Amino acid sequence: MLIVNEQLRIGVTGLGRAGWDFHCKTLARHPDFKLVAVADSEESRRWEASKALDCEAFPSHEIMLDEAKLDAVVIATPTHLHRPMAVAALEAGLHVLVEKPMAPDATEARAIVAAAEASDRLVTVHQAHRLAPYFQHARHIVSSGQLGVIYHARRGWYDFARRDDWQALLAYGGGVLLNYGSHFLDQLLAITGGPVKRVYCQLRRVASLGDAEDMVKIVYETESGSTGELDLNFASALCPYELELFGTHGTLSMRDGVFTIRRYSPDDLPEKQLNAALASPGRQYPSEAIPFHTEQIAVDPSLGKDVFEDFASAIHSGGFAYVTAAQTLRVMDLIDRCRFDAGRIITL
Repeated sequence: MLIVNEQLRIGVTGLGRAGWDFHCKTLARHPDFKLVAVADSEESRRWEASKALDCEAFPSHEIMLDEAKLDAVVIATPTHLHRPMAVAALEAGLHVLVEKPMAPDATEARAIVAAAEASDRLVTVHQAHRLAPYFQHARHIVSSGQLGVIYHARRGWYDFARRDDWQALLAYGGGVLLNYGSHFLDQLLAITGGPVKRVYCQLRRVASLGDAEDMVKIVYETESGSTGELDLNFASALCPYELELFGTHGTLSMRDGVFTIRRYSPDDLPEKQLNAALASPGRQYPSEAIPFHTEQIAVDPSLGKDVFEDFASAIHSGGFAYVTAAQTLRVMDLIDRCRFDAGRIITL
């Protein structure tokens, strides 16, 4: 049995961008974990890890599971490998943190969750943007009630990139719908709630060198009537917006780490009556001076959540991680519905 506050022995499979630059480097200095093993098919990466991290390095995920003494593992490989690797780790009795997206589709994601339930082990997903300070700060503002009820949320991510790696190929789970949609649909659903009633999606390939989409447009409506909108465009030379939240009492816009909030208090509004006459008095358009309050607030960097602190706490307590399996399946279901609605990738 694990002892509370005891360091958990963890391994990382996949020493690429996420596995090496974030997971390994963070775990190497994290008080809740001891990084004891890594796995990667590239010999040079294994050598680098064994020297820099003073840990065992294995040529495959399977060998690491067989030979290393672990409590948990991080899966940071290309998306199409997530399901078999996560299921193998869960069946070996390990707790699992999967890099987003959990899997290529909802069916494979459900197989991972089923394996976690069958083995009575924790599985969670690294949703970096939900944990990030800017989004946690935005949720604090929403929870304060100053914007009223959020009826529409928009998220945009723009860049110009002629993608030329595996993320440009559908066969490996590439494309911005999975790679970035898993981040930002997760954020939008956290704001608007669900279930999603209907969805519109368009997928395009404009600048990418592969066969996967690099532009996505999504609009969805929830059963409560709130709406979410996502623009992912990696063929854009400008960034029109990042995050916008529209409430019944005000609006929030985020650019470059600063929130602009414009809101009013319902108590400050004078009484006003509807005029149903067809002839407008003096041929004037309706107008009034709303007592708006406008302020700008820098993102508070202290509000971010530590994914590994949360992972360790959930393992020790036997409870849920901050990013639950149910929330992840909701995101994966929406991604599948978006793909189905789009039907095909439009190429220019």
